Amino acid sequence: MEEEYREGIRLFNAGEFWHAHEQWEACWLRAGEAESSFYKGIIQAAAALVHWQRGNPRGLHRNWEKSRPKLAALPPVMHAIDLHALISDMDQFVAADGAGSPAPQIHLTGT
Repeated sequence: MEEEYREGIRLFNAGEFWHAHEQWEACWLRAGEAESSFYKGIIQAAAALVHWQRGNPRGLHRNWEKSRPKLAALPPVMHAIDLHALISDMDQFVAADGAGSPAPQIHLTGT
């Protein structure tokens, strides 16, 4: 995995969603067409959580609505990220407007 990609995961899991977004944007700009949806999806998930941190539930929902179909169209695991778990966690988090639970984490698999 690329250094920027791994750093983006670390930042996301540390709650630094804006910085994760920036790391992944560099990867997205170099990605081929096949990987473009993956990077767009995780970037938009991070952007949704930036809006949540800023107290903007509408931005949380709108960005997740953009992200979710991209991630759902991909295999359940891509680039070691358990996308199935991320989608499920984000769905629950967004449905609750981020209230009462910590922000979702990215879970890595051994594949």
